[in-house]
Amino acid sequence: MENASKALIIAGGVLIALIVISLLVMFFGNIKHLMNIEHKVDVSDQVTEFNKQYDVYYRDNLYGSDILSLANKIYDYNKREHEEEAYAKLDMEVTFKSKIIAYNSEVIIETKQIYNSNTIKKKIEYIDSNIQKYGKQKVSGKTIEALSGLRTNELEELLGTENITEVQTKINYYLGYKSALTTLKAKTFKKEKFEYDDTNGRITKMVFKEN
Repeated sequence: MENASKALIIAGGVLIALIVISLLVMFFGNIKHLMNIEHKVDVSDQVTEFNKQYDVYYRDNLYGSDILSLANKIYDYNKREHEEEAYAKLDMEVTFKSKIIAYNSEVIIETKQIYNSNTIKKKIEYIDSNIQKYGKQKVSGKTIEALSGLRTNELEELLGTENITEVQTKINYYLGYKSALTTLKAKTFKKEKFEYDDTNGRITKMVFKEN
């Protein structure tokens, strides 16, 4: 009887231990499940917040100035997040219906070419650098930018007629690049499509076309 009682006590202890272990396994399993749910919610919120800053461009009344801002935004993101943090690359494609031309028939934007964030950023940098290049040059103590607001007779009165052709050419280059930038910013665009990552739902590409 004594041995039977000990056996029952041992069996009961083992049973209790098994029950406790099972409860612990269930407990930690539930915690892991809740943590996974919480992680998925956090990831989903991050994707929503990420997409929100680009979804505002999903419309048909974008100006060129919006396209330029978006190109800079995407360029900065790719430098910071894609190249340094290994996130998926983000990009845009823009096509133009009409050319943008600066002084002396220089074509700044073509119509049969797709421009992405990098090429758009380079175009803007090129235009800006030439605006600075010509605008900051000085003639008789005055910048080309300041002289560009004068009429021909006023320029001749101020500078004389000897170098007026050279000065006028510099003014025309300066005004040509400024006009190209103004034209680009004033153009209107519509969204064509937005593409999303099949795995995480993040925006990967935005496609626009000039109206």
